[in-house]
Amino acid sequence: MDTSTVTTARSKDEALIFIHLPKCAGTTLNRIIEWEYDPMRVFSIDPVLFLWSYQKLNRWPTDRLAKMQVFKGHMPLGIHRRLPQPSTYITFLRDPVERVISAYYFARNYFLHPKHHWISKLSLEEYVRVSPNHNVQCKYISGRPFVGDHHSGDCDEQVLEAAKENLNKYFSLVGLTERFDEGLAILKIMFGWEIAKYAKFNVTKSRLKKTSLPAATVELIAERNKYDVALYDYAVPIFEATRAKYGDAVQQQIDLITQAKELRKLESLYYFTASATRKAISRIHSAI
Repeated sequence: MDTSTVTTARSKDEALIFIHLPKCAGTTLNRIIEWEYDPMRVFSIDPVLFLWSYQKLNRWPTDRLAKMQVFKGHMPLGIHRRLPQPSTYITFLRDPVERVISAYYFARNYFLHPKHHWISKLSLEEYVRVSPNHNVQCKYISGRPFVGDHHSGDCDEQVLEAAKENLNKYFSLVGLTERFDEGLAILKIMFGWEIAKYAKFNVTKSRLKKTSLPAATVELIAERNKYDVALYDYAVPIFEATRAKYGDAVQQQIDLITQAKELRKLESLYYFTASATRKAISRIHSAI
């Protein structure tokens, strides 16, 4: 398969919009994007001051929006409506039970998390029962505007159906966190990315996995996030169809990605240091 033919299918004038769903490997993809594009042409939603950052983006004049190649971060679908240039979306969904577990342990273990003090006092089951942060993936992809806490609020069948429709209508890639390298290989083909170096960022350590939890806890999380479960199940065949479209080229790119992970000590130090610098440039430029 001639991957160059596939690559040119995506216009160079087309803005890339990455909806970073929380705890779905988005930080790793953010760092990759910052290597593949000029950081001065990447708007990054601040992960802590997300509401302020998103509101700022929506106040940008059209001529400034037109200069950006990438918009990325924790934001609902919708910014494409303000762009003067054509655009396409990408995202990665995650098994909802694993996503909730990861979100809980990240908040409990990360002292700078804005809700650390509150969540650190709760068991996983208590967190699932009382937290408004349920069905997060549906809420983002449906395009529902931010109101207060961007994770909060109710979710229903209407939100789910809107999210399904948006996946079909706006997204070049609906990836799966559990098959991240496959999704990354497809992005590499679609957009002509190089990905010379690759490492994972912001991985939640010291946490239980779904297979280690009591069945009742897994059922509680799944029920509380039933619309995300339905959306994830809907997304799997979409991803499979996209992967099939690119055939053997996907495995060829996975092999190259595997090689890119093999960083020696000095290479790793340089990659992480340079990634932090590129991230800072994008964040500062987006904030001013």
